[in-house]
Amino acid sequence: MKEKILIIGGYGAVGSIIAENLSKVYPEKVMVAGRSLSKAQKLAVNLHQQVIPYQLDINSISDFSIFDDVQLVIMCLDQTNTDFVEYCISKGIHYIDISAQYKALKSIEGLNSFAAENQSSVVLSVGLAPGITNLLAQHAVHLLPNTESIDIFILLGLGEKHGEFAYKWTFNNIDSEYQISENGTKKNMKSFTKPIQTELLGKRQFYLFDFSDQHVLSDTLAVPRIETRMAFDVKWFTKLTAILRKLGITRLFKNEKVQDLAIKSFNNFTMGTDVYAVKIVAKDTSGNIKELSINGNNEGKITAIVATEMAMIVLNGNIPHGVFHSHQIAENIPEFLNNLKKYDKSYQLKI
Repeated sequence: MKEKILIIGGYGAVGSIIAENLSKVYPEKVMVAGRSLSKAQKLAVNLHQQVIPYQLDINSISDFSIFDDVQLVIMCLDQTNTDFVEYCISKGIHYIDISAQYKALKSIEGLNSFAAENQSSVVLSVGLAPGITNLLAQHAVHLLPNTESIDIFILLGLGEKHGEFAYKWTFNNIDSEYQISENGTKKNMKSFTKPIQTELLGKRQFYLFDFSDQHVLSDTLAVPRIETRMAFDVKWFTKLTAILRKLGITRLFKNEKVQDLAIKSFNNFTMGTDVYAVKIVAKDTSGNIKELSINGNNEGKITAIVATEMAMIVLNGNIPHGVFHSHQIAENIPEFLNNLKKYDKSYQLKI
């Protein structure tokens, strides 16, 4: 009987929290894997040997026997193709991905029929954004049946330390152009433009940003307009970024040397806090408004907590086979969001 849980990138900032949470419920059944065996072993020691360390590079697997006993894979690394998830599906292994990249999520969506045929459940959009943003938007539509627009506001703290890939993803998207669906037609958007002022841990301006949630929700919810905006906790830094975007200077952020210098600066100097917050503002055709929000500290931790709870749902076997996003899986969204409080006292929910 398959009973192991394999966390790829399991000793990283997010993966290690997922491993710790799940090992309390499934001791000695959680495998933490990555290219560094020593890091996996160190985590196993820190968690009193309740997890199993394993060395694994998903791009060059020579021994596939590890998967014979795996029922669920939780992917904490970004991938450039769907080869690995296709392998998991072919073996009937369930799969959770915390990636925030829409291109990657869209590619996995194309495996829906394959997953259903192999009795595999694949869950995407697991984390803060996408993740909690999707769940709040879905619940807003439930509360406001004739929703005609949803504005998603995401506040990120500059003081939280991230991995290199996360920083580079942000830099690349500060100066990007993308399309979203509005009333069934594609609309061109530019990141860090068209600000909207709203109250979220203080009044501040939020700017358009290419988060995947708006794309996924436009495809899965019958809402004519959905837009996502972001701001940093340091207001002057948000304003400066918008000015640089308007002047065309932010295109320099796509330069690898500039990115490396900026990442080094963020790692060496602390600015802002590790706060995060999300607010959903839904409006219906009659002008009624619903506002839902969450806030807390440590974006990486909340991502891990959402992944933990989603894993529990998958492991309990109460979801259909195929490829789904988090808001299509959580049957009772208020209950799901309230469950997150038991992991983190800083987490606040207003629905």
